[in-house]
Amino acid sequence: MAQNHQSTDQFFLVGRSVGATQNALALTGDYLSAAAFLGSIAMYFAQGMDSLFYAVATMIGWVLLLVLFSNKLRRTEAFTFSDVINHGFNSRRLKVLSASTSLLISVFYLLVQLMGAGTLLSLLLGLDYTIALLSIGVLTGVLVFFGGMKATTLVQSTKALLLFIFAAIISFLVLKNFHFSLPQLFARVAELSDFKALMPSPAISSGIEQISLILGLVLGLLGLPHILMRFYTVKDEQTALYSAAAATFLIALFFTFNLLIGFGAFVLLNGQVLEGGNNMALLHLAQLLGGSVFEWILAFLVFVTVLAVIAGLVMAASAGITQDLIPTLLPRQSSNVFIARVSVIAVFLAGVGLAYLFEGVNLAFLFGIAFAWVASAHFPVMFCRFYFKGFNEKGAFYSLLIGSLGSLIFIISSNTVWVNILGFSELHPYRSPTLFILPFSFLIIWLLRDRKKT
Repeated sequence: MAQNHQSTDQFFLVGRSVGATQNALALTGDYLSAAAFLGSIAMYFAQGMDSLFYAVATMIGWVLLLVLFSNKLRRTEAFTFSDVINHGFNSRRLKVLSASTSLLISVFYLLVQLMGAGTLLSLLLGLDYTIALLSIGVLTGVLVFFGGMKATTLVQSTKALLLFIFAAIISFLVLKNFHFSLPQLFARVAELSDFKALMPSPAISSGIEQISLILGLVLGLLGLPHILMRFYTVKDEQTALYSAAAATFLIALFFTFNLLIGFGAFVLLNGQVLEGGNNMALLHLAQLLGGSVFEWILAFLVFVTVLAVIAGLVMAASAGITQDLIPTLLPRQSSNVFIARVSVIAVFLAGVGLAYLFEGVNLAFLFGIAFAWVASAHFPVMFCRFYFKGFNEKGAFYSLLIGSLGSLIFIISSNTVWVNILGFSELHPYRSPTLFILPFSFLIIWLLRDRKKT
């Protein structure tokens, strides 16, 4: 049994031996998906300042992760999110529920990444969507199956370095077109858009929907299983704290590059109808600044980016199955590397199958669901696990249940699903559930608190 635990510890957490610098790079690489690069540039190109709005909301989430959870997560000696919130309770129902929600969130997030990657690579390389999807699935599956977290960490940290080098070069070439003058760049943006690109668009300028969306973006980051898992791969709390601080700085720097590149694309590609849509703005800018060489470098980077993010997601989902669900539902079956590898295959088959079925569904909507679900269900129980003395098993279980089901019901009843997909009459005008469900998740924990401890 000890040997099994040791071998799975090595497979999932590299024996908790990842250094602070590499873990910071891997954290950065794990978070910076293709959407964070291509999607961010596309939003600057199409909506101007809105992209900065999203970047700031995300950075607030990273700062909160650093301050609230970074060292505490490592101190728990946990393997998974389920381990963290179930610490001291040894509750079978809480273990199954928390492992199930983590697995669903990981698979859902995986679905979004696979769909985006399949679409992007089919456009970049001229592949059929299904072939692109299978190629990504097989390659990443082989990487995780044989290499585990060690190979995943190497790919994530290498990808982060390559992404930064490419972003720095593109930023340099953009600024060169404006004689390395930021005022000149922004003056052109203002001139071409009549200042509209430097102001928030009507979509995010005000309203309850925007507050709910921001809450989802900020707090959703704090409970994403594949991000949290990186804190378990280091040796101690100090290393975890340094990793989070360095990753926060690196991601802020990357978002600064995005700002320059995005507005550079806005000016330099102004008036062009882009083949492949706005999501291909960076591809067209790279081609303009560096020719076909840059275009192929970007295609390679997108592929490595996809591998890194998907590998992290699969590791988190597989850990939930191997360490939480199987030992709880089948007590006689101890976790081992064989089961871990089988679970990797199962997760990939589920992700690729769903990505094939969901082709054409709005990616931004699916991405928002993942963040909103985490913010409404995972964040409250994890926050109270560390900061609320009256936190108990009953409160944790029902808060997680209400947060998960409430988010699901809210999303189904939104116009995106209820009206646009199912064809029924509008029930309510809101799309993001966080502002409406999050208070109930906290309220449940408070109502069911252990009064003796408080």
